[in-house]
Amino acid sequence: MERKRKVRRKSFAAREDYLNSMNEIAKENELSLYGFVNQVFALTLRANELGINLNTLVDSRELLKSARERGFTLGLERLWYEMAELAYGKSEKKSLKSWFDAGVWFAKQYVTAEIDEPFEVFKNDLKIFTWNVPELELDREEDAVSVRVMSPRFTDAYTFLFTSFLEGALEAFGYKVGGKEISRGIIRLDAVRNQS
Repeated sequence: MERKRKVRRKSFAAREDYLNSMNEIAKENELSLYGFVNQVFALTLRANELGINLNTLVDSRELLKSARERGFTLGLERLWYEMAELAYGKSEKKSLKSWFDAGVWFAKQYVTAEIDEPFEVFKNDLKIFTWNVPELELDREEDAVSVRVMSPRFTDAYTFLFTSFLEGALEAFGYKVGGKEISRGIIRLDAVRNQS
């Protein structure tokens, strides 16, 4: 009969509030604190072997959770562009309106939320959620906003649809687009606060 190798234990110091919280989590998962802490250590070591930084992992998970809560869904980029082309080709006016309305809806989540600096939070989230866009800049100074988007993968239709989305979002924040320059994969918008 083969004998199990005895695993030596070692004590370490940790903040009491962390240990208390971890003890609660362990109980919720029907584990001992010892078992739970060792599970955390094992997962940390495994992540390290895979070259994954735990902070990046948690940040990525928060991003996906936040995107889902804001109404985003994951999809193949190429398919998304093809569907945009088909919809825009079939009904340009209706497609532009749908994207405009989606921009209004998306931005209103920030406008109506009880958060400090809703425009800044919107801007940061939009940059994160549109990770396929290599360059997306929204600069606000007093009563004006300028938007610059560049993506070599955008199709013509997707460029116009995404422009409409941005215009809807800006309108929800009380801005009116005055100047725009659009060509495939390039969007430049200048908007001023609507005075009415």
